[in-house]
Amino acid sequence: MELLAPAGSFESLRAAVENGADAVYLGGKAYSARASAVNFTPEELQSALDYCHIRGVKVYVTVNTLLRDDELDGAVSYLADLYSWGADAVIVQDLGLIRRAREEVPGLELHGSTQMTLHNTWDVTAVEELGLSRVVLARELGLTAIEEIGRQISLELEVFVHGALCICYSGQCLMSSLIGGRSGNRGQCAQPCRLPYEVLGLDVPGEYVLSPRDLALIDHLDELRSAGVASLKIEGRLKGPDYVGVVVRTYRAALDGLPYRAEELSTVFNRGFTTAYINDRPPRDLITYLPPPKEERSGSARESYTSPKAMKRIKAHLWAKLRLGEALELILLDEDGVHVQMQGEVAAQPARGGGLSVELLQDKLLRLGNDPLEIAEFSAELEEGLHLPVSELNRARRELVTLWERNRLAPYKNRDASVPARAHRLPPEAPPEDVQIAVTVSDLPSTEAALRAGADLIYFSGQVYRRSPQDWLHELSRAWALGQEEGVPVFAHLERISENHVFPELERSLSRHQFDGILVGGFGIWKRAKEWAQGRPVHTDLSFNAFNTWAVQQLAEAGAALVTASLELKLSEVRSICEKSPVPVCIAAHGPMESMVSKHCIFRDQGCRLQCQSASLELKDKKGFVFPVKFDRWCHMHIFNSRELSLLNHLERVRESGVSYLRIEGRTKDPEWISAAVSAYRQGLDGEEVELPEEFTKGHYFRGVL
Repeated sequence: MELLAPAGSFESLRAAVENGADAVYLGGKAYSARASAVNFTPEELQSALDYCHIRGVKVYVTVNTLLRDDELDGAVSYLADLYSWGADAVIVQDLGLIRRAREEVPGLELHGSTQMTLHNTWDVTAVEELGLSRVVLARELGLTAIEEIGRQISLELEVFVHGALCICYSGQCLMSSLIGGRSGNRGQCAQPCRLPYEVLGLDVPGEYVLSPRDLALIDHLDELRSAGVASLKIEGRLKGPDYVGVVVRTYRAALDGLPYRAEELSTVFNRGFTTAYINDRPPRDLITYLPPPKEERSGSARESYTSPKAMKRIKAHLWAKLRLGEALELILLDEDGVHVQMQGEVAAQPARGGGLSVELLQDKLLRLGNDPLEIAEFSAELEEGLHLPVSELNRARRELVTLWERNRLAPYKNRDASVPARAHRLPPEAPPEDVQIAVTVSDLPSTEAALRAGADLIYFSGQVYRRSPQDWLHELSRAWALGQEEGVPVFAHLERISENHVFPELERSLSRHQFDGILVGGFGIWKRAKEWAQGRPVHTDLSFNAFNTWAVQQLAEAGAALVTASLELKLSEVRSICEKSPVPVCIAAHGPMESMVSKHCIFRDQGCRLQCQSASLELKDKKGFVFPVKFDRWCHMHIFNSRELSLLNHLERVRESGVSYLRIEGRTKDPEWISAAVSAYRQGLDGEEVELPEEFTKGHYFRGVL
């Protein structure tokens, strides 16, 4: 298994390499999901690539943020540069960038970021069709799920084994974005999960209720190997070189079966440790509840990143040959098959004394203190009584190392990075005649209310926030029949987080019911929905993070009949997407906005008695803002923004954006609320002045995100 280490700076890079990492991941100054790390300039990136490749270490560059249309050309050009500089792979999230990279930089290996929320077997099989060669699995998966995925796919699996955890499924967190405009999907996360909150409705041991401990799976490496994991990933691009060095050397020893001290991991920064979900059950030690203690951390790997002496060395066999009247001949073959042959510049002369011995020749040629090369075997063919100046031996050694380094880098330096012509787009959809109203609902009375008030499209999710009945979509067929009476399509609305065990339930439920199409929230659900829908249209939800025209193009090419645009876009950016979109575009316009979905349940930590079925919870921050919390039937925790969204007073701007549908989020609301909201938007679209008596936010539609 590969040991993959973080490098947020050149010192951390050296610490990772010299302490035994097989590969490192790092970011440039742009397009990186850890924008607050030191990161690397283009010149530093090229130096980092050479440094690592000489030492046999792979380099994966993070280009794992969502990109606006005006950033995509620059990002694709950057990918071409990375390929020509020798990057082994790039880690990506944005579907538009993946679409263009596949066509325009076809030789570049693509790894799917954990930001893609890949958490079931079908997710992984689906993204293989995007051209990815490796995926980083969601940190919420247990060992059984990892094994199931590993048995059924051909892609390489990468799994986090150490470091900070997100409380939310990566790629689905909008909390930092909705609170302060700093998007985690664009590398600007302000980490609101690390702040204190008061839990209204429950006694808890402390205020840090969303702050997880750090992951530590050092005792589970053999199990991960058996599960088919190809790469073990250490989190920490914001950490310093001592952290990186200590963690890497400890995991390196564990992987190699050498003695190690797991307690050494506590000598560098941590929030306490947890094994999270690896044991196939929810952990009781996930949350810190308290701030990290301010204590001196004594762990150090300073020598590994400050000393010029190489610790990481490539083993090689060196042959030397010296005859009277001839120059020194050296042949080197390293453990990776890199071959070097060179001839000296000075001919050997008869010695006045005893002459050059094999031992002296070996001593001079093997003085490689600062070079990342170890001569494991040395052979010499040396005539007796010869003299060769020491200066020539030293010069020959230096030239040999230079040639060896050049040969090790040669495979990375001869890449053709010329960009082919940009791929053909599907033709754009004709502009809509007017904006229509889509409504998400959870039950039959809400469906009736939405239809009577003038909804044009129903997304029916069923009782996902209740544990009963067993078939949470049991009212879907009746909702569909109501839609038929009104001439309004009713779609099944499927959840974005659906682990392997949910798929049989979904298939059984959908096979019983009638519906006009499916709204999907994940790659795997979509892949199966193509079978379940049997030719009926599939719409993609907010969770696909469609942030640019090429992302929409990718989704349309894959079969989406409608795409829901990212909640983090400005209306002006939505307009640019709509002008080129080959399918209708929808935006969320009104109602409670989900800012986080988590596998962790606050109730469960205090002893699960199904309190979520009868009690309500809210989180209150230090500024007094209150965030509603809901729990679904699969024990996921959903945190909603403190203010609900409304574009009711901006409908003309919505029209100008070119969207085909605006969406009212009614899944957590009663029929009266739905009726009032849909009626208000119907009247507003008809040109009437209308108000709703609540305090709302306009979201990012006018301010955008960082």
